[in-house]
Amino acid sequence: MRNMSWIYTIGTITILAITSWIAVHVFALLGIFIAVGYLIWWFFVPRKTTCFFCQTRKIGEVCFACNRIITQGGNRPVQNFRSLIINGLLILTLSGASFGVVFIESKLLFNMGVIPAKKTASFTIPTKGQYRINEIFPMNIDVAEMQQSINAVQADIGFDPNLLEVYKILKDDSFADVFIQEEVNNQGGFMRLTGGLPNPGFSGKSGHFATILFRTKAQGVVTVKFLPSSMVLANDGQGSNILKDYAEASYLIIPEIMNKSEADKQAESYLQSRVLGTQSKDSPKLILYETNENMFGKLNPDDLILSDNNQERVLPLNILKKVNEVIFIVWGSLISGILILL
Repeated sequence: MRNMSWIYTIGTITILAITSWIAVHVFALLGIFIAVGYLIWWFFVPRKTTCFFCQTRKIGEVCFACNRIITQGGNRPVQNFRSLIINGLLILTLSGASFGVVFIESKLLFNMGVIPAKKTASFTIPTKGQYRINEIFPMNIDVAEMQQSINAVQADIGFDPNLLEVYKILKDDSFADVFIQEEVNNQGGFMRLTGGLPNPGFSGKSGHFATILFRTKAQGVVTVKFLPSSMVLANDGQGSNILKDYAEASYLIIPEIMNKSEADKQAESYLQSRVLGTQSKDSPKLILYETNENMFGKLNPDDLILSDNNQERVLPLNILKKVNEVIFIVWGSLISGILILL
């Protein structure tokens, strides 16, 4: 019998916890609609609109909402407009409290690593250009659409080695203070640049990460694209990859050939403008290529086709994550609508 009592207690607590969880999330999502529906229901069937405060009182006690003495059991309807408003405010209060619980729940799950950071960041590069053979041209790499601070970036870029090669990587005006890996393979047609900065990281609508100087080799249309192994890591203590997509651009290389002396002057002008330009930071960059070359792993041709960064992690509480997302979307839409009307 004692074992049965423990089983009954555990079962009751479990059912109560599940029911409470459902009630909290339902009120967080639909509380405002329930409150409006309560008012509409009273308008059409006032005698069937229950006063919640009356229901909690015993016979002979006074309901402060309706301001009446309870004389009967069963359903006790709302008696006046004052009671209607008070009951409606009760529903809204429960809805607000439930939303607060859901918000705290989401924060705890995020800090525990259960809910990953939302993927919002993206790389931006010049999308088009026309160049001569042997010409050197810059391709700026910027990180945009950041909704939280970041502290590490890994830019892996692929290109056709028959048409293009990396001449130099410029980092003087980067928001990153530390670079731990720079790897260029002009024979294979890919490169990697990894850098970042310590806490609190970098935040802003966009930021410049590096400039790649490419040299054209032959005529044709060459596509430059970020590989699936590229990453933008949030400064959230977990290194969440918030990169949402992979930019690419196509450049036209015309058959006209630029002579070597002209190309050298062009390259020299790019380098001087970076060293003497106003965009350069006062603090020097810390380079750790030799000691930390493999911190993010060696780049290899398989990275051109393999990726799991854009696949959502399988979460044991994925349903909870989705429910919370829906709640935040609904409330965000309601608030935006109200602000527009005002």
